[in-house]
Amino acid sequence: FIFYLLLNHNKATPDTCKARKNAIIKANLSKENYMIEAYKYYWENSFKYRATSTRADFWWPVLVNFIIFVILYFLLAIAGFASVTSIMNGYNRGVGFLIFLLFVIAVFAIAIIIPGIAICVRRVRDTGLTGWTVLVFWLLSLIFTSNDSAVMETISSVINIIFLVILCLPTGYVSKHGWWSANYGNDITVPSLRNDD
Repeated sequence: FIFYLLLNHNKATPDTCKARKNAIIKANLSKENYMIEAYKYYWENSFKYRATSTRADFWWPVLVNFIIFVILYFLLAIAGFASVTSIMNGYNRGVGFLIFLLFVIAVFAIAIIIPGIAICVRRVRDTGLTGWTVLVFWLLSLIFTSNDSAVMETISSVINIIFLVILCLPTGYVSKHGWWSANYGNDITVPSLRNDD
């Protein structure tokens, strides 16, 4: 189902991102509020693969999810230490909280899979590539990671770094700067990265 949605995509247009950016500017959101709005946008558009997401729309939810996981794992470490200490002293306290935290972490990790895939597809489409790029990079990484060879692990790491660079590209970058672009080699009409969003 997800791969079908990846196949049926529209070309990424900078206009959709500019419209969202202008709406945010009109709303006069501060950075803190923008983070909250981006995280709401992340959950509200969990099943939208045909849209695009700006770099901020992508990286704010990544940061928030990372912070949530850090807090949950910190609580898990404290609960685990307390449970082990309690068991060593002959008591059975804290084990229920430990199991509850493990359950919360598992549910949250499963819950962010679909929105995570969707926002990756939207972000990649925003750069000017197709949504299938996410699937290709994921499969390549999976193929090269499944071997126990150091060379294959290195290739997998390089693939993941390339994908990370793609996620960091500005809106429409590939469609503006690719060798297939009408603007290729025309430095006058192609804006530099410093002048782009």
